[in-house]
Amino acid sequence: MRNSLRINPIRNIYLHKGERVAGLKRDPEEVFTTNNGYKYGKTEGNLKHIKDFLPEKYSISDDLALQVLTHKSFGNGIKPYNEKLSAMGSKILNLFCAKLVTDKTTTNENAINGKNLDCLGSPIAKELSGRMSLGLLAKTTNLNRIMFWKSYNHELSFESSGEMKVSAQMMYALIGAITFTHGKEVAEAFIREKLFDTEPSIEDITATIVGQSKQS
Repeated sequence: MRNSLRINPIRNIYLHKGERVAGLKRDPEEVFTTNNGYKYGKTEGNLKHIKDFLPEKYSISDDLALQVLTHKSFGNGIKPYNEKLSAMGSKILNLFCAKLVTDKTTTNENAINGKNLDCLGSPIAKELSGRMSLGLLAKTTNLNRIMFWKSYNHELSFESSGEMKVSAQMMYALIGAITFTHGKEVAEAFIREKLFDTEPSIEDITATIVGQSKQS
C-alpha cells in the first residue's frame, strides 16, 4: 500500500499599505509610523525635543523617553507604552499641586494648622493638574510635536481628535519617568522648575482656561 503524501499549498502573504483589508497583513513599517510620517524608534530626531527639555539633573534613558512618547493606541499596544508611568506621574503632580495651593497664606477661619483646605475645591486647584492644562502646556512647549499614538481622525481639533488627552498623558508619564529614575524629590523639583517657574507656566494656562469657562 502506497503512503499518500499531503502537500500543503504555499500560502502567499501580501503586505499592503493604506486602509485595513480583511485577510491581508499590514506592512509593519506603516503600522509603526505616525500619521505625519515619524517612524517609531530611539532616533535622535524622535527624542531630541524631549531630551532638550530635560536638564542633565532630570535626564532619563532613551528607552524611557521613547516609552513616555508612546501611547497604548499606537501599533496595537505592542511597543512599551506610557500608561503606568502616567499613573505614577499624575499622583506625584496631584500631590505637589495640593501642597502648593494649601501652603499659601490664608485668613480662612476654617484653616487647619494654617492650611486652607477649602481651596482644594476651587476651579483653579481642580484644573491645575488636569488634562486640559497639561495638554496645552505640552503643546505650548512643543513637547507633543512627536508622539506615537493613533486617532480615529487626526484632522479633528486638538481636543476632539484625542490629542489633548494623549498630550496630557505624555506629560504625566514624563513626571513618572523622572520619579522612577531620580525619586520623588527630584520629580517635584522638576515640576516646580519646568511647569511652574517658566513662561507661560501651568498656572498661567490654568487661569486662562478657568477664565474662559466662566465667560462661556
